[in-house]
Amino acid sequence: MTVQKLSTTRSILRFEGADRIAYWRRFAMLLALSVIIATMGMLRNSGAVVIAAMLVAPLMTPILGIAAAIVMGWLKRAFMLTLTVGVAAIACVLMALVLVNVADVPRGIVLPAQITARTDPGTEDLIVALAAGVAGAYVQINRAELSLLPGAAIGVSLVPPLSACGILLYFGEPADAYEAGLLFATNLGAIILSACLVYVVYAARFVVFGKGRRKLGFTTGMVITLAFLTLVFLQLGRSTYNRYLETSTEAQVAGAIRAWANPYSVEIARVDVNAKRKRVEVWLIVDLPIEAQYKISSIVNLLPEQLRETSLVDVLQQELGDGYLAVIRYQTRIGAQVILGTQNVQQAPDIESLTEDN
Repeated sequence: MTVQKLSTTRSILRFEGADRIAYWRRFAMLLALSVIIATMGMLRNSGAVVIAAMLVAPLMTPILGIAAAIVMGWLKRAFMLTLTVGVAAIACVLMALVLVNVADVPRGIVLPAQITARTDPGTEDLIVALAAGVAGAYVQINRAELSLLPGAAIGVSLVPPLSACGILLYFGEPADAYEAGLLFATNLGAIILSACLVYVVYAARFVVFGKGRRKLGFTTGMVITLAFLTLVFLQLGRSTYNRYLETSTEAQVAGAIRAWANPYSVEIARVDVNAKRKRVEVWLIVDLPIEAQYKISSIVNLLPEQLRETSLVDVLQQELGDGYLAVIRYQTRIGAQVILGTQNVQQAPDIESLTEDN
């Protein structure tokens, strides 16, 4: 196969050619812009801004280059491009860390959803990355389909997980930062594998079925890629299983809380179980009796007597067992219903009964 038959090979040679300095300069500039956009977008919790960072990010080119180099049997080039991607990834994390330090983001705030969304990778992320790798490699081969390239860039997340990693390190969350890094590793390995398969099917079958150093280089590269993806998959499988356990446990805890509160109205705003850390976080909104507005007392004394007989801590301990750190936030409110134009004020009905009626 000649270089002209596979456009990605030309991208590989740009890192080495006579104009490599200009190419490296463009690569570094786009990478820095992508990190800035992704970091600021996640801090502002703006999905549109994060998508813009995905479109600007130049990492797809060297990653597809790794796949092309493996297919061509160029192990040295594949290693150098892998090193390039690794250094670029570390630079992205450090740049995001510096950005949030310069912005002096308060560490006590609740992390935006755009950041936490990158801390829970699962096997579905691996499937998405495999599909995005196929799309990216297909577009590289079929230049007439360039209009599909933005979709492939959006489909897989490369720079945002790295920016999230830097932000999480700033917030003192190394475990979540590791999960964000795992998401990047998942995307990296999956894109390389799926792109290799596309290149072999479309343009490089002679390497697989041929003999000599190129075939040996191809085989070695594929074995390393599959070994890397196997390690990633084991991590993702464990995360997916933990997520399943956490979801089922959250449903059990929510049911136990409703049973504990019955017949009084308690709205469960949030139940968040972290099985790995053995931590559960519960946010409740309790409707107080209407006469509570005329009393001055502690929140505990304002609760209905039935809710004081058995503490919520005891209910959580029965469901989860010993060893969990439970964070419980009560938000009280006065629940009343009024017939407008009259003085008829009564206790408000239960939230769930209102939802069912509607």
